[in-house]
Amino acid sequence: MYVTTGLWSGVDLFFVLSGFLITGILLDTREDPKYFRNFYARRALRIFPLFYGVLFLLVALTPVFHLQWRPGHLAQFFYLGNVAGHVDFTLNDLPPAVSLTHFWSLAVEEQFYLIWPLVVLRARDGSRLIRVCAGAIAGGFALRCLLLWLVPNHAQEWSYGELPTHSDGLLCGAIAAVLLRRTELSTLIRWTRLPFALSLVGMAGLAVHYVGFGYHDVGMTLFVYPLLAVFFTCVLLRTVQRGTVFHWLGGTRGLRFFGKYSYGMYVYHVLFFPLAARLLLPSQRLVHSKAWGGMLYVAEVLVLTCIVSVLSYQLYERHWLRLKSRFSYSRPKGAESSFAAS
Repeated sequence: MYVTTGLWSGVDLFFVLSGFLITGILLDTREDPKYFRNFYARRALRIFPLFYGVLFLLVALTPVFHLQWRPGHLAQFFYLGNVAGHVDFTLNDLPPAVSLTHFWSLAVEEQFYLIWPLVVLRARDGSRLIRVCAGAIAGGFALRCLLLWLVPNHAQEWSYGELPTHSDGLLCGAIAAVLLRRTELSTLIRWTRLPFALSLVGMAGLAVHYVGFGYHDVGMTLFVYPLLAVFFTCVLLRTVQRGTVFHWLGGTRGLRFFGKYSYGMYVYHVLFFPLAARLLLPSQRLVHSKAWGGMLYVAEVLVLTCIVSVLSYQLYERHWLRLKSRFSYSRPKGAESSFAAS
């Protein structure tokens, strides 16, 4: 039960990775004269073609699937689907064949990308940026408390799906990027032994107390996001360190495959869930078992998602990605980022 109710937490791993990688890029290119242009152009080439390609494909397929668009669905085109979906939960789907629910996390990341380059540029040194991150994490906790007080029936969903209240992973990843440019990796790993252990103990305690690992309980809403952020940040640091089990796992062929095609898999994996769900009953009948049929169904959806994602990348996405070479980062010769020395 603990495992199946905690699958949602995987998004926090991606938040930590995004915060770490994006902040690292921004720190290393802070002196680039085309800092903003190159960052936004490269992010747009990675994210926009597939996302908007899928949305406009859905528009074109509207007569085929009789999709029921509403004015509120326009929020998806502006990466505000997470907000719109909380104002009106029916906007999370596009009846009768499409699910847009998962795009909330892409909206959160895009909102972060919009403001974070300016934050990094305005921060004068690494210590100040770390203080900004810590303050934002504390502010997110305060906002979750406020939501639980003002709108207790909706606080869990709002806390889960909005940037100000679910940015712990992005910000902890950013802190790790700063520290890695100031401190030896082995030292960071040694420093994080206690936080690593405490985060595990904290999450285990919440799981036992709530008999599961969902995010709809008060204690989860308040504490699980920073605990997950610390845990995944500690895992990330150990993955970077050569010779660790985490580093070995990160280099396996299977994980490298999923890493390469992960964006497409994210976009497609539940996009047509209302249609894919029709495979469940035939799969159960085929093996004469609900349990084994359910497992077969999951395997079928995974294989189909992988096939579509690979085809999408090879036939469509990679042609856009080639254009990123036109927006290569460069730093003036001899320029040193103040973050490295601070």
